[in-house]
Amino acid sequence: LQDHRQGFDIIPVLTSEILAIMNLLSSMKTHSVPEDVDIKDTVLNDDDIGDSCHEDFLHKAISSHLQTCGCSMVVGSNPDKVNKIVLTLCLFLTPDERKCSRLCHADGSFKYDTGLFVQGLLKDSTGSFVLPYRQVLYSPFPTTHIDVDINTVKQMPPCHEHMYHQRCYERAELGTLWKASSEEHVTPDSLMQANDSFTPDLNIFQDVMHKDTLVKSFIDEVFLLKPGLSLRSVYLSHFLLLLHRKSVTLLRYIEDETQKGKKPFRSLKNLKTDLDLTVEGDLNIVMAMAEKLRAGLHSFVFGRPFYTSVQERDLLMNF
Repeated sequence: LQDHRQGFDIIPVLTSEILAIMNLLSSMKTHSVPEDVDIKDTVLNDDDIGDSCHEDFLHKAISSHLQTCGCSMVVGSNPDKVNKIVLTLCLFLTPDERKCSRLCHADGSFKYDTGLFVQGLLKDSTGSFVLPYRQVLYSPFPTTHIDVDINTVKQMPPCHEHMYHQRCYERAELGTLWKASSEEHVTPDSLMQANDSFTPDLNIFQDVMHKDTLVKSFIDEVFLLKPGLSLRSVYLSHFLLLLHRKSVTLLRYIEDETQKGKKPFRSLKNLKTDLDLTVEGDLNIVMAMAEKLRAGLHSFVFGRPFYTSVQERDLLMNF
């Protein structure tokens, strides 16, 4: 545990990491989302669209949440409002994914933790929230950022671009740490300062660019049903089943077109037409669900060289 050549003791560094893990486990014990979320505790139980939040905000929040593989952070000043959106988004997760989601704490003591699907976070007394850049970038999936105070929804780029940025950050971070550790008088504090000082110039959160019809139709139709009964829960189950079937169909389509990965995929235009996914938001939602079933799907479909989200959008518009 100690580098005798330089006298560097790694125990303080490990201690800080272990404490963070213990705090996460403790918070999940008291504030994890239950496996079975009651729709009565969510926005989907409102009498009408707009009772709890604006219709466009709800649509964007759910759509982006699905486009980023069910990973979202919900921030705000009111814990009840934050938790209501957290529970609403968790309706679109599996029971196991809900167990990896967390409600916000009324005293605002929770910090962002990498690896959770949905988590509620409170702003400080000044009404601000510091985005933990490194932790968000190291999340397994892209993340949606939802601010319930000002009704904004931002999202990270899709999976393949998220992984690309993640790898770039890792390489640069390791280079910075290697340089710091090669100095004659290295200390744990200097290593952690070098770690924290590296922040690449990446705009990781973007506006929700792509419209969809899947979530829009669901929201319009679910609020036509009477609240307080089981009708909306049943309708939600059918909607999630529809998304699952579309994602499985997409995977089978790509398997057939590529002989199960033996050939590159070159028929995105046909896929969008054949599977009725010509609307970009619909394609993103189904692709994200399929990514959770088959990791690496985005990278395989969009191939190499790497396309940025802007280049990818231009590419798709040309089909």
